[in-house]
Amino acid sequence: MKKALILAFLVILVTHGFSQEIITVAPQVDLSYFITHTKEELVKKLVDLPCGITHDDPVRTILQKIEMFLTAFQPGAKYDDDIYAKAANIQALISVKEGGYGIGSVLIDQNGKIIFEAHNSQIQKHRSDLHAEMTLLTEFEKSRLAKKFMNIYIYKPGLTVFSSAEPCPMCFVRISIVGADTRYCTPGPEDGMVSRVNYLPSYWKDLALSHRVEIGDCSPVMQKIAHLLFYSYLLDDRGPH
Repeated sequence: MKKALILAFLVILVTHGFSQEIITVAPQVDLSYFITHTKEELVKKLVDLPCGITHDDPVRTILQKIEMFLTAFQPGAKYDDDIYAKAANIQALISVKEGGYGIGSVLIDQNGKIIFEAHNSQIQKHRSDLHAEMTLLTEFEKSRLAKKFMNIYIYKPGLTVFSSAEPCPMCFVRISIVGADTRYCTPGPEDGMVSRVNYLPSYWKDLALSHRVEIGDCSPVMQKIAHLLFYSYLLDDRGPH
């Protein structure tokens, strides 16, 4: 079953207007990497990062080392989306440091400029809906900046939501409703909705695929950090019990 889920990520169907094309994604990291179930698995992967993390590091030290690495990281020309992956990962780290879940998201305008940033706030604000993308779009729509980019509740063409992790069903549909494109750093073999778009009701599937939907062009280290920040809740078992 896991192998079937992993192979499903290799081909993503994207619709542009009335035409369809198959976009083949060549992942930078083996997709089995993005399945992490235990604290032991998580720590092993954290130690393997180029951040200097050791098995004996407390959570605070682990986060400090990731923060130092992200701060110093300079996106290069090889991976076009690393600038957005870094920004989304920094947002994810902010959430983890606040006691929340490690997922971040940024909104990009038609010129490639980041115009808004946010992170998951479910634990911090006791809100079931405040995933990273939901927080991003909700806070953006309440901001003064929104008037320039919105037509009532629909976004004007050219905006992209870039997330550290593949959006879940709720967030993916919300992005589709506002009319933004979707890009993300790390795939979600067990929880992402983009790769399962064919399971949406036909109306929502067509709406989602009327915009560009794709995994970002990100470096292996940005993909790994995005995944490990997402699953960092395993370090201290945070969240409802």
